[in-house]
Amino acid sequence: MVRGENIGPVVIRWAERERSVRALVLIGSRVYAEGARAADEFSDWDFQVVTARPALFETREWMRDLGLGEPLAYVVRPGRLGSATKVSVVLRAGEIDLVVLPVGRLRQAKLLLQLGLAPRIAPLAQALGGLATVLRGGYRFVKGERDWGAFFRRVAAEISPPRLNDDDVRRLAEGFVCDYVSTRQKLAREEFLAAQRWLHHQLAEVNFQLFHELSQRRGAATLPDARRLERLASEWRDYAVSATPTQESLRAATEKSATTLRGLMHALVGETWHWPEV
Repeated sequence: MVRGENIGPVVIRWAERERSVRALVLIGSRVYAEGARAADEFSDWDFQVVTARPALFETREWMRDLGLGEPLAYVVRPGRLGSATKVSVVLRAGEIDLVVLPVGRLRQAKLLLQLGLAPRIAPLAQALGGLATVLRGGYRFVKGERDWGAFFRRVAAEISPPRLNDDDVRRLAEGFVCDYVSTRQKLAREEFLAAQRWLHHQLAEVNFQLFHELSQRRGAATLPDARRLERLASEWRDYAVSATPTQESLRAATEKSATTLRGLMHALVGETWHWPEV
């Protein structure tokens, strides 16, 4: 049986002999040797794969050559940043996440960046900003650095990761207020499961986004999606949401989220935004 720490080397050996894979880049916690972001026994293997055959990854058939056993689960879906396809695999020994980057699209992006046109094309600028976010967190080429290393280094150095300006921050806060009112209405109707979903999916998510932006503005260590928040911030409990599907518990958690939002907004935009009388 292949152990979790050996999954990555198996994938690397496969990519080295697979001609359609033009580059393989290790990202995520496996890149770090120590600290709050380093890999532990629960860490998966994260790769970016530049490929001439993106369709190869649409099914699990390619994994038969790896000798890792039949996947327990295999799914292809849009990545978190929306500009690439992500493949997630669960094996008995561990997990793999692959971001699939078609080589044709990447060549086009490379050319437009060289010509200085990339910032003028909104979808491309957004995609490169997402790539820069990942690369600035750390990466290591295991195949294809000669052809793609300079491009990746330039993206990491020159492209700004997506950030929120003050108007974006205020827009998120206005949306929070709308969802806060909706959550309270669900509680009044005793729609506890719907309120619980709204609390986690809407209210908490806004606070996590604003916390990430505030941390970036302060130059503090941060990761998107509240990742490793418990290790990166001493005040992480202020952002935690815990509620059972009861009127009292959900109401308390909703009000706590609103208090957190007000504190974040004061720190981000000061007196240019105020909590309305709702």
